[in-house]
Amino acid sequence: MFKYVDLPLVCGVNGRQWRLYTFDFTTPDGTFSSYFYAISDEHAAALLLDMKQTAELKGSMVGVVK
Repeated sequence: MFKYVDLPLVCGVNGRQWRLYTFDFTTPDGTFSSYFYAISDEHAAALLLDMKQTAELKGSMVGVVK
């Protein structure tokens, strides 16, 4: 069952606006999408590069804090 995630397109942190960005990644099982916040297109590109170089699997989600 698909679950909808409701996130603001823009949020403020310490007086700066952070915009929601999406990215796709491909595995043998298909193409998937995820998202993160960044302050600019350049910042988003840098964050994605860092994620590609340093990402580690930590385990499955057990809940969501609201």
